[in-house]
Amino acid sequence: MEENEPKTKAIERLKTDLGVDDATGLIEDAVILILDYTNQDKMLDSMWLYARQLATINFNRESTEGESSRSEGGVSQSFIEDIPLNIQRGLNRYRLGKVVSFYAPEET
Repeated sequence: MEENEPKTKAIERLKTDLGVDDATGLIEDAVILILDYTNQDKMLDSMWLYARQLATINFNRESTEGESSRSEGGVSQSFIEDIPLNIQRGLNRYRLGKVVSFYAPEET
């Protein structure tokens, strides 16, 4: 499988699902968030599902950027400001831990 094939498939699927002409920016933003969250260097094939989900959420959030909540006509809405919990749970299996040091400090 070609390296960019999963990305291309994700972009095409997102364009169809959202009815937009170009979804490259949405996918790229989602990939950055996912790689940052998981501490990975590259996307694994099964992580593209979460990238599409996150890109869809970000697309739906575009008109409410910067808002954490809104109240209009007695109707209140709260917005998620981070990666949603259900996506975080799916990505947790891909998270890499950071090792600060392999050895305990020398005592003097």
